[in-house]
Amino acid sequence: MPKMSVIIPTLNEAKRLPKCLASLKAQSFGDYEAVIVDSGSRDGTVEIAKELGARVVFEPRLGFAVAKNTGAKASKSEILVFTDGDATHPPFWLERIAKHFSDPEVVAVIGPVKPVEQKLVHKAMFKLTTNWIPRLAAALRFYVAQAPNEAFRRGAFEKAGGYDERLRMLEDNELPNRIKREGKVVFDPALYAFVSARRFEQEGYAAATWRFLSAYWKIYVKKQAAAENYPLYHEK
Repeated sequence: MPKMSVIIPTLNEAKRLPKCLASLKAQSFGDYEAVIVDSGSRDGTVEIAKELGARVVFEPRLGFAVAKNTGAKASKSEILVFTDGDATHPPFWLERIAKHFSDPEVVAVIGPVKPVEQKLVHKAMFKLTTNWIPRLAAALRFYVAQAPNEAFRRGAFEKAGGYDERLRMLEDNELPNRIKREGKVVFDPALYAFVSARRFEQEGYAAATWRFLSAYWKIYVKKQAAAENYPLYHEK
């Protein structure tokens, strides 16, 4: 039985999934399984995943939270690691996660993300929003998590009820703030993943920030499911 399951929801990720899986194969920690949860790809994603050694399960319902919960149920490990099909990871990523979980009190591990693109605006915004602000928030026991870079202990994940499938966004933030009742949540600023800033270039940082702030208000203040108009999957 592998010590970790890396769960990756996909929908038409054929162009980017190979880099994601290649970064997993290059990990210094090799005792893991890659579980692809596909929701109807038509571009060869499933075939590529199988060719590259990943296990594929199917989830016809759309939505990141739904796919992640399906992957968790299908996985075989005690530690559940979640990422995205268009993310890549440094070779120490899984090993660093494993070290945190050597503490039996730890139930969740989260970290920042860095942009693949090297424009100053991207590097500055990602540093602020996924590193500095989460560090300050974690000191207050509020956790700002990133979907391509979070992991949970299975027992705590199941006891907390997994991801909230009503949410179309911020499901990655909501679960760590719910699971903290079960034990210790670690924000590690040195545990990072790489993602593309292309969506922020398309939408603009001001619009994206307003959308996320509105979702935070709905979820944490008004106690409502957030952003009904948010797409169940991003356009790739």
